[in-house]
Amino acid sequence: MNIKEKKIELRRQAEAVRAAITEEGRRQKSNKICETLLGRLEDLLRPDPSVRRKPTLFTYMPVKTEVDVTPVLEACWKRSWRVVVPKVVPAYKQLKLFEIRSYEDLEQGTWGIPEPVAKAPQLYDIRQLDVALVPGLAFDLKMGRLGYGGGFYDRFMQQYVRTGLPKPYIIAAAFDEQVIDEVPMGLFDFRIDELVTDLRVVGRGAETNV
Repeated sequence: MNIKEKKIELRRQAEAVRAAITEEGRRQKSNKICETLLGRLEDLLRPDPSVRRKPTLFTYMPVKTEVDVTPVLEACWKRSWRVVVPKVVPAYKQLKLFEIRSYEDLEQGTWGIPEPVAKAPQLYDIRQLDVALVPGLAFDLKMGRLGYGGGFYDRFMQQYVRTGLPKPYIIAAAFDEQVIDEVPMGLFDFRIDELVTDLRVVGRGAETNV
């Protein structure tokens, strides 16, 4: 079985595992994860007096059985942190980023995922991203990430590799059931810096229970 086939099988398994969590279980776990995430963002998004812009979080809009990270967005808006979310460009397999200041800046987009409205301001300079909160189906303790197969986030992160720019700090939020032994990693797959689940925080060579 090659890496592509392994990923297809792992995605099928991961989807089933996440779907098996009850709705109430997902709600409780999501709340706990968001509480931990906000604590981490308080550290990671502290304003830098030498930087003349708002601390900026790049995040996704959750759908279906994903961890509900919307409380994180709401907390960011209250703290005057800048929140940017992606708009999918299927023809070019790209993500374009736009700032959103409330739920009114969102509309139904590609594959039913909420996306920024047309009037939302676009962020062109990827150097302005401080933290990236990325989705995924499964993760391992070596910070490997199994995405959904479209390659959108991998292509986005490759921009930093190609240009030599420093990446934002990359965090993933997941139910602990989504942690697997090993994610097969291809040449262009990126690793995250930190994984936050309902039971632990893993990253930078350390693991902490929550």
